[in-house]
Amino acid sequence: MRKESPRRGLLFMLRLMAFALILSFGCRGTEAAAAGVMKIAVTSPWLYEVASFIGGRQAQVRALSVWNEAGNTVATGRPRAGELVIAFDPEDAARLKIGAQNKNLRLLYQKRPMSEAKMRAAFFDPAMLPFIAQEIMKIMAAADQKNYSYYQRRLAEFQSRIDSTMGIGRHLLAGVNMLDLTGAEGTWVRSSITGVVRPPELVWAGWLAGDSVALRAALDEASRRGWLLLLDPWTPEAIRSAATAYPYRLTLPLPPKDTEFFVFLHEIFTIIANRVKAGARRAKI
Repeated sequence: MRKESPRRGLLFMLRLMAFALILSFGCRGTEAAAAGVMKIAVTSPWLYEVASFIGGRQAQVRALSVWNEAGNTVATGRPRAGELVIAFDPEDAARLKIGAQNKNLRLLYQKRPMSEAKMRAAFFDPAMLPFIAQEIMKIMAAADQKNYSYYQRRLAEFQSRIDSTMGIGRHLLAGVNMLDLTGAEGTWVRSSITGVVRPPELVWAGWLAGDSVALRAALDEASRRGWLLLLDPWTPEAIRSAATAYPYRLTLPLPPKDTEFFVFLHEIFTIIANRVKAGARRAKI
């Protein structure tokens, strides 16, 4: 059996020590990079969807509330030391017991310019999303000025992704007809394709006020024409209950946790397309 010389054994040990040092420095470098990333807490899962995209690799974003099954936000956390906190307005911050005197608090608006229902729909509106993203970008860039150009590029990419994802929807759902009974997500679908009918505000208000005869007549007509009834988690209960009598319907899901927002917006189109295909197959049987 060949005996290893002390010199070769020493070289082997030195190599092991060098490798361990390289690993140590690499881990410390990763920790240092992570420590240099801006940490942000947002009050709403809606804000998380946009802020996490704009922040990219330069920010760690977490939401202080989540959606429950009904689509309502439920508080799940509190701001941590050193986190930049982004809220819609003072009322939104107060909802999570974040005082206006908090030096790390940043507001998109001094007073929210629309109702909560319309704000939900704004996050599915290709015309409104860039303005929301721009306000978030301004907050991030002001807090992290050395990466201003990075946040600007992310904002430009945000707009580009809106346009490209809408193009996919137009391709997938060309010629598809729907009655939009959603509380929010139908805004995205209507902006992308032409075959979607939304009841006028006065008609919608009448349904909610208890005009069940008019509601049933509209659902009957949509069913007769072969239109898909489109619902989402924010569809009012009175309308949802009436729509359950019609099999050709679809309820869109909430945005999944830890899924990029544009992936979800794309999935809205694929979910609808799959439902339409399934309905067409059954119609042929």
